[in-house]
Amino acid sequence: MPVMNGYEATRRIREEETRHGVRTPIIALMANSVEEGLQEAIEDGMDLHLTKPIPKPKIARIILELCKQHEN
Repeated sequence: MPVMNGYEATRRIREEETRHGVRTPIIALMANSVEEGLQEAIEDGMDLHLTKPIPKPKIARIILELCKQHEN
């Protein structure tokens, strides 16, 4: 992203959510599974960290599961 990276975008989204009382599931899609990237993703408020390539059926299952979790 030319203006900010995914970590910064997640931090800003989480800040806005606190003002509106909502929670949006955020999934980090990374090219590698470096432990530092995983830790930073979680610290910045991402719900999940996946390493590419990711099969479409797996993405669909994960999104449905996250949506169900956030309905409650």
